[in-house]
Amino acid sequence: MLSAGQYQDLVIPVTNFQNEDKGFMVLTGDVFDVPIRKDIIHHVVRWQLAKRQQGTHSTKTISEVSGTGRKPWNQKGTGRARHGTLRGPQFRGGCVMHGPKPRSHAINMNKQVRRLGLKIALSARAAEGKLLVFDDMALPTHKTKNIVNYYNQMENTKKVLVVEGGPVDEKLKLATQNLHYVNILPSIGLNVYSILLHDTLVMSRDAVNKIIERMYTPINR
Repeated sequence: MLSAGQYQDLVIPVTNFQNEDKGFMVLTGDVFDVPIRKDIIHHVVRWQLAKRQQGTHSTKTISEVSGTGRKPWNQKGTGRARHGTLRGPQFRGGCVMHGPKPRSHAINMNKQVRRLGLKIALSARAAEGKLLVFDDMALPTHKTKNIVNYYNQMENTKKVLVVEGGPVDEKLKLATQNLHYVNILPSIGLNVYSILLHDTLVMSRDAVNKIIERMYTPINR
């Protein structure tokens, strides 16, 4: 790591599912060699999880519960507690007081922070040696054994996230759809939470270039 504001570019070998040598690729330092900040990661993950909550939970207030509006019994003389309606929360079938109503759980987060969170997550995987770059994601056939054979050669790997530059290859999709430990994303859908859920990140050259381009795109305000 260099001084503040300067990052070291990373040189990483490029291979494929057949473990063939495909040369090297230079990963931009200010995307793949950013200082790790757990607080930023925490905030971005909270933002992602809050944003995807549906918020459709709902309970009925006293005006929405079906039932009579008539006073159930006289105010005095019965020996029972006084009540003005049977739709109150103390009665079976009554309303719920201060219950949840449909709302958005989303929280605000600056686009710069979201972008920084993705850079930190990518940098963390690169620093761990858990970022692999493939020349392409081509498979000879759609058979699952192609992926299983490669996975069995990987060390200290439980879950793999494969990132394609463009639309996901049909053979790759068929080969991985029955494997719970391998998931695929197009580069445009790559996010912090998905990276954290998988301990190994496999990206195509095209995906790396698309991510770098995305990180340098001016932020619309």
